[in-house]
Amino acid sequence: MKIIYENSMTSKYWSPVVSKLTPYVAGEQPLNPGVVKLNTNENPYPPSPRVLESIAQSTGDELRLYPDPNSQKLKRALAHHFELANDQIFVGNSSDEVLAHVFQALLKHDLPTLFPDVTYSFYPVYCGLYGIQYKTIP
Repeated sequence: MKIIYENSMTSKYWSPVVSKLTPYVAGEQPLNPGVVKLNTNENPYPPSPRVLESIAQSTGDELRLYPDPNSQKLKRALAHHFELANDQIFVGNSSDEVLAHVFQALLKHDLPTLFPDVTYSFYPVYCGLYGIQYKTIP
């Protein structure tokens, strides 16, 4: 399936790939501050004061600096915990970044990628971006 959607990103400055993408549409943002959106991992409770204190104690003055771009300390801890080598661990800045790498590196094949029709709405966007055929399954 190929999606062609002329959207508001059509411009002489955008690549032809971008102008044909279906844009990601974020979920509804309720105006009522008492609504908690569990589908976006929101939490109805604030962090524990002990958690905030621990963060403040452990970060100190380091928040003004860029973190290690390779997350070596985290990779070492995960590798140790799961009994893996450091180079077997991939760390990303968000699930979106990790998914972008997965789509680009692993999902372009002769057969379409399949995913449920009720799923993360970014899947079709990534398929369009990376030229991956896909089919949604009801």
